[in-house]
Amino acid sequence: MRSAMPLALAALLLGCAHKSVGGPVSVRSESVKEDDAELFLDLTYEPRGPRQVELVLKMRVGGIVETNKLVAEVYIQGFNVEGSGATRWDGFVPPRTPQTFRVLLTVADGFDEASATVMLSRSQDSNQLLREELTFAVDAEGRVHKQ
Repeated sequence: MRSAMPLALAALLLGCAHKSVGGPVSVRSESVKEDDAELFLDLTYEPRGPRQVELVLKMRVGGIVETNKLVAEVYIQGFNVEGSGATRWDGFVPPRTPQTFRVLLTVADGFDEASATVMLSRSQDSNQLLREELTFAVDAEGRVHKQ
């Protein structure tokens, strides 16, 4: 029994070594000046289930100045919004309180390609802080890939 343990451990490690690493894929990571606040943005996507992808926009403030009211929106074409997700978030980003906007999307039946445009702007004057256009395709196994 004891000699079988190293063999089982080796097989487990070998199996893990060939699996593809999942997790979020960074699309854009930057800091922008928003009035007196320094706003750090991180936009990622992650393939989820068959024909699904999750878009995540993380926002945090560096320093002690809160942002003005912001509006994050996702404009979609060829996607359906899943669950109780919404394509719009609005609010403030206070110091030491990061905010996250996420939406789970499914490529609609009959489509092999879909697009999403992620935008972040100030509510008061629509000053655009972020705009990223993303196109995704579905492969033969149903996985979603960014083009």
